[in-house]
Amino acid sequence: MVVLAVMGILVSAALPSMGLAFADRRVAMAARDVVSLFQRARYMSMAYGRAHRVDYMNDGGTGLLPNSQSFAFETLRGTAGACSLSTFENVADVTLDELDCGGNWRCVDHLYSHTYDPDPTDNDLIRVDGWQNSSFCYEAGSNNQVFVDTVLFANWQTANAQAGFGFLAYRELDGNAMGVARKMLIPNGTGSPRVLR
Repeated sequence: MVVLAVMGILVSAALPSMGLAFADRRVAMAARDVVSLFQRARYMSMAYGRAHRVDYMNDGGTGLLPNSQSFAFETLRGTAGACSLSTFENVADVTLDELDCGGNWRCVDHLYSHTYDPDPTDNDLIRVDGWQNSSFCYEAGSNNQVFVDTVLFANWQTANAQAGFGFLAYRELDGNAMGVARKMLIPNGTGSPRVLR
C-alpha cells in the first residue's frame, strides 16, 4: 500500500509537466510541418516544371472558417513555370478564406491548425504567426523563391524580398503565449526553409 501511495504521488506530480511536454511537442511538430510544406513546394516546382505558390493566412485572433482555425497554409500548382499572376489566375473559386483545398485539383498540399488541436472546444491553441497574410512562390526549374504580397513580383530581388520571412510557432492558452516557441525561416532566393530553434 505504501508503494502504491508513493507511486500515486509521483504520477500526480508528473502529470502537469507531462501535459506541458506534450503541448511543446505539438508546437515543435507544427514548426517542422510548416518547414516541410515549403520544402515540398520547392521540390515540386523543380520536379513538375511548374511554379508552386504557398498561401499563408492567419486569423488575427478572430478565427478562420471552418472550425475557427488560427492559421492555414495551402500550396497551389501553377499552369506555367514563372511566378506571375497569369500562372495562377485560373484557379476558379479558390480562396484561402474558404479553406477548400481538397476540392480543387490544383491545390496540392495544405496544413491547417486543427491538426494540432486535440480539443477544439477549449482555448488551448497552437498558433503559427507571420508578418502578415502572404504568399510565397517557387519558380520552376530553379530554387528561386518569389515573395508575394498583393501581387506576384517578377523578380525575387526586389527591395522587400531580399532576405526572407519568419514564422513563429507557439502555444496560446486563454489568449496568452505559453511554453517554448519555435522560429522558422523561409528564405528568399536559393535558401532552404528551416527551423532556427
